[in-house]
Amino acid sequence: MKKYLILLAKLIVFALGAAFFMVVLMVPFALSGWVDVNNPERWAILVLEVIQLISVLLPAWLIIHYWDEVPFVTNMGFCLRGRGKDLLCGLGVAAAIYAIGYIVSLIAGWIRIDGVHFDPSYLILQFVFYIMVAVMEESMMRGFVLGHMLDTGMNKFLALVVSAFLFACLHLGNPGMTHFSLFNLTLAGILLGVAYIYTRNLWFPISLHLFWNFIQGPILGYDVSGIGEEDTLLKLNISDNTLMNGGDFGFEASLPCTILMIIATGLIIYYFETKKVKYEEATVVLDESANDDILYDLGGDEDGGTESN
Repeated sequence: MKKYLILLAKLIVFALGAAFFMVVLMVPFALSGWVDVNNPERWAILVLEVIQLISVLLPAWLIIHYWDEVPFVTNMGFCLRGRGKDLLCGLGVAAAIYAIGYIVSLIAGWIRIDGVHFDPSYLILQFVFYIMVAVMEESMMRGFVLGHMLDTGMNKFLALVVSAFLFACLHLGNPGMTHFSLFNLTLAGILLGVAYIYTRNLWFPISLHLFWNFIQGPILGYDVSGIGEEDTLLKLNISDNTLMNGGDFGFEASLPCTILMIIATGLIIYYFETKKVKYEEATVVLDESANDDILYDLGGDEDGGTESN
């Protein structure tokens, strides 16, 4: 019980710290007169997202460095060595889900393409923006929240579901949120976190999150979690069948997306379980001469290990 009380204390301190740093950094920016808060320009939205990212990373670093007394880069899952394939896999999963979902939706008549508009400056800015979103949300929900849940010894699948639900709840204020949207966002959180419980590395979920948003919105023309996109590459006409196309919330609120996320999550679990890459094998290698970025042996052991959860 004590370890869970400590976990709760860390999560509360982290949330309060993030809110504090966000106010400290954002209020002067908002009061400077540089930005119309009600209608900010694209560059201002990007700066505000950078502020949110800093506001998440600062309290996470303080807690991990001074309270947990472990290396920040390693504990959060930012180690890059040998993780290039994770970035490609994240892109691959996002592209596969949207390719299948988009083609089926077009054939079924749930959506229609009304035009094409290529604005490279918009696409570049949105790509950078969604990098910030992906790093911020994955650092917060997978790197810190899910990571600390796993560190308490909580069953990895229970920790995954709880952290995924908390991730979904972050979007409760988004336009067009429904009970089904909340359910699908929980599934999305599970999909984003499922590889993390085996590898304790963030680059797969960061890549998946980035390309999920970028392909869904700026490229294909859907809204992203209820937030409308402007100069998208494809201009969509959405039918009234919101269950099948997601309506004003985006494809991620559709039934086809539900099915595809469940399949993708199952395949990832099957992959790791059959390779016997267990959470317990993501162990710390205490090499005093090593830098933080090589402290975790994240590759797993092909000979397997024993499951203790």
